[in-house]
Amino acid sequence: MGIPTSVLRAAGTAATIASLSACGHVSPQLPIAPVAPTVVLDRDSSWMSPDAAQVKTLLYVSDAQSYDVYIYSFPDLELKGKLTGFDRPEGECSDAGGDVWITDTQSREIVRFRHGGRKVEATLHDPIGFPVGCAIDRKSGDLAVTNLFGLSGGGSVMIYKKAAGTPRLYVNPGQYYYYFAGYDDKGDLYASGKSQTNRYRLSMLASRGRSMVSVSIKGPRIFDPGTVQWTGSTLLLGDQRCQRKKTSCLYEAVVSRRSVRITRRVPLSGSCDVAQVAFENGRFAGGDDWHCGPGHSSTDVWAYPRGGSPVRARTDIQVPIGATISNLP
Repeated sequence: MGIPTSVLRAAGTAATIASLSACGHVSPQLPIAPVAPTVVLDRDSSWMSPDAAQVKTLLYVSDAQSYDVYIYSFPDLELKGKLTGFDRPEGECSDAGGDVWITDTQSREIVRFRHGGRKVEATLHDPIGFPVGCAIDRKSGDLAVTNLFGLSGGGSVMIYKKAAGTPRLYVNPGQYYYYFAGYDDKGDLYASGKSQTNRYRLSMLASRGRSMVSVSIKGPRIFDPGTVQWTGSTLLLGDQRCQRKKTSCLYEAVVSRRSVRITRRVPLSGSCDVAQVAFENGRFAGGDDWHCGPGHSSTDVWAYPRGGSPVRARTDIQVPIGATISNLP
């Protein structure tokens, strides 16, 4: 397995970048030149069901193979739309108003859509690296963006105050790659990733803090970084390669200052590679990238905290990565 592995080749340059999927064995090469978009960004092909904007809860799932983002009603998974015109969409997050932010890795942009909308409402540019994950502080409106790695070295976390303007950069010397991130109810930010020697790392930026620090983890070892999400009482940490096997799981963790203690493993039975899930009222959902065998990739809904086999699934997606749930305010 190893660090982020599905390798993307940038046309016209010698640079390569990697996705957050845990499949394969190829380590990412750091870019030696800025990466230009490798596809024509055609947003005119986006479509949305006429009632999508009135659906109370929508699930957004990015497809890094088709370069599209699928929108479903949640939890019944009725397809409500598809957003096009990306150059490798990966991580996603949503704010208190229902707006959805999507990281577009190869174009080095973070774009915002309204709940059930098909038009780009805002675009933020990543000045230093390749964005793959994001998180919104529901209280302050600040947007955190994780760079898998930078133009000339390791990754970072960028904070866009009120989701606008020029970001402030944060790094933890003990972490090199940055995957997904999530805020807790106090405004503390947690970001999953890996060290330069491929060990799982979790970093924290305290609310109003000036620097990121490493968080110690007590409990089972996590192998491939995944979801970071606050459920209201515990921190959910995803492992794309649970127990070093070709399956994924989630861990519930209790936070205590600069350490977390894992209290429960939530299995995702029959899964291959689940990168990011979104949690909502006793259920969670995300995509399962089925590169382990002859099965099909799918968008799944599981019961929480039971986990196990999905209670709903559909197979109209190819390489799912990011997921977020948007609610009408």
